[in-house]
Amino acid sequence: MPLENEELMQMLQRAAVLSRRSRRAHVKRRIGEQGGEGRGKSCHADGHRGSRNAMAFDEEATHGYGNHKCHGGSGRHGQNRVLAVLVLSDGMSQKDLAYILGIRPQSLSEALDKLEESKLVERRQNENDKRVMNVYLTEAGRVRASKVAEDRKKSANDVFGILTDEEKEQYASIMVKIITKLDADLSEKSVSKIDIDGDDEDVTEE
Repeated sequence: MPLENEELMQMLQRAAVLSRRSRRAHVKRRIGEQGGEGRGKSCHADGHRGSRNAMAFDEEATHGYGNHKCHGGSGRHGQNRVLAVLVLSDGMSQKDLAYILGIRPQSLSEALDKLEESKLVERRQNENDKRVMNVYLTEAGRVRASKVAEDRKKSANDVFGILTDEEKEQYASIMVKIITKLDADLSEKSVSKIDIDGDDEDVTEE
């Protein structure tokens, strides 16, 4: 069965997220080895590493143009990512949703608060495990998510539409290898108690 272009785009986004988190972990470790030198700088002190081109596929970019709080951004792209995932797997647990998005559970919880206020999602306690919260789209959420899905599909087709089915298979194989390696690296850093989640995308503001 041929790979969908959206699947390929998700792989690209996932690799970008993991790569950014890996670099962040490396910087934090280096700062720790230097005795904390460089801590406390504002985002403007180091300049914005993100770019418009990077934001096209990396919506988790901490310093993305127009969506970061120091630019007065709304954080709507991050909330749209939540809706896009729920379209594919409505009723997903909050924990699994945070993992898929690559953000801290606390950041996701704050984003879901905003989405609930807008009547776009609702959280329900799992019937089999009261400790688990599942997230569902409301009718209004489905309407907005449908528009988001259309936009994402068009974007994916624009990027990957030039590839043959064979080339898509080759690309997917390479991306799986890269993602697996990045996941393993981050797991090792996590065991070392390095905080790799300190700078999530601002997904909570409206």
